[in-house]
Amino acid sequence: MLFTIKRQAAILLLIGSVVMTACSKENNDTTPAPGPTGPSVATGVYTVTNLVADTSANSGGNAEVLYYSLEENKVIPASQRQTGNWDICFYGIYNSSVYPNNSGAVGSPGFGGPGKAKIYVTVDRKFDAQYYDTLNFKPKTLPIPRALWTTAFAAVKTADESNMQTRDIGLDHYQNEFDGWGYYDFYGTLFPGNEKKTHVVYALPRVMIVKTHKGHYAKLIIENIYKDSPIDPNRDNKPGYVTFTYAIQMDGSTNLDIK
Repeated sequence: MLFTIKRQAAILLLIGSVVMTACSKENNDTTPAPGPTGPSVATGVYTVTNLVADTSANSGGNAEVLYYSLEENKVIPASQRQTGNWDICFYGIYNSSVYPNNSGAVGSPGFGGPGKAKIYVTVDRKFDAQYYDTLNFKPKTLPIPRALWTTAFAAVKTADESNMQTRDIGLDHYQNEFDGWGYYDFYGTLFPGNEKKTHVVYALPRVMIVKTHKGHYAKLIIENIYKDSPIDPNRDNKPGYVTFTYAIQMDGSTNLDIK
């Protein structure tokens, strides 16, 4: 009788062990949903130089999308495009359009996901008049003085929630009616007869305001999309290297007067 009890106990112990092993193996095989991948940045100003996007991109089609977290100041893998881990992405011709990670942003890789980010571009016509033909929507001075980027960035001191949008910020009035952060000289009309000046993107000193997925406000200005930021780019310069500066406010306020 004692032998039978011990044998039954051993069988029960063996079954329990198998069940625990099976459960443990099942848990190990379960991949958790992607979450935040690192610590958040502090309130401050950050400059990103020669961020490698799609360096093989050309004027014939859209570039491979680059996802970026302003909260962590880092590139996010494309495999996480349907998560809240990124705030903006660079896509389109030469990675020249900036989309927020928003679930309702039709056309964005974040469409239908959990994203809550929004964006808009600030435009000051009086300021623009220093370098820009505000009637014909094209630069009137090239190269644009570099000092204007510093001035434009410093002039934006707060975010306006009422202006926030889910559409992308792209190239100024290029096949649309929207103000953008840069100008695309598709046919080289700014430099007639110069083949090296066709299909060139010129950054404009305009500031974008971003509300991150987590609800923090940032201002961002793109300085160049060519390697090493040439002042007067042409077709010999290599696109796919984005240089931008942004300031992010981590206290939850709209104050962007950040040094």
